[in-house]
Amino acid sequence: MLLGGLGLPEDALDDKPACPKCGDTGWRGAKMCDCLKELCAQEQIKELSKLLDLGEQSFDTFRLDYYSDQLWPGRASSPRANMDLVYEVCLNYAQKFGRFQFKNLFLTGAPGLGKTFLSACIARSVSEQGFSVVYDTAGNIFAQFENRKFQRDAEGVQSARDETRRYLSCDLLILDDLGSELTTQFTQSALYELLNTRLVGDRRMVISSNLTPEDVARRYSPQIASRLLGEFNVLHFFGDDIRLLKRR
Repeated sequence: MLLGGLGLPEDALDDKPACPKCGDTGWRGAKMCDCLKELCAQEQIKELSKLLDLGEQSFDTFRLDYYSDQLWPGRASSPRANMDLVYEVCLNYAQKFGRFQFKNLFLTGAPGLGKTFLSACIARSVSEQGFSVVYDTAGNIFAQFENRKFQRDAEGVQSARDETRRYLSCDLLILDDLGSELTTQFTQSALYELLNTRLVGDRRMVISSNLTPEDVARRYSPQIASRLLGEFNVLHFFGDDIRLLKRR
């Protein structure tokens, strides 16, 4: 009666779920509710932001004017025309994730040409759609595989197992700077496990590297090179170092 006198409904003091669709359980039957998807996406972007400057890195802020419109030596097009195509592929890959014609991307080119920037754009866009995304460098990834095998501390082993499980099972794994790691028999074995497990499970990958396809064939085993060059769509980056251009 008192609540009514204040112009409030009689159940104003009753606990009401923030999400009427799922009653704040996060699930609608066996299906994740949109509220939980949004929360997961927000937390994931926070996690990605520890490694990436997602505040500035988005497809909307990508600038083609850093790339020359002059024909590049040894290439059939200019860096700008090439990057226009590369940008469109990356944009469509992210926006149509899981439905795009290319399942996996291999971004190759010299440092300072935008490979990490576009990888971050993909990570952000795919995360915002509610997919699980893990972004990490080749060095960190292989270190976790090494810890899983050789770490003696039980807590350290469990942590490494959790991390490698994320690498193997997430919807999208973005592996940055492949080729920067020390190539050993163990890292080759870890890379093969990573590639083979994800490809067999039909899980998507984006790999960036300063290595050319020819370098890949020389550096890694035939089994690894076959998967990298046969199961990934290769996007070539060329032009002037953008970091140097910005300094000028």
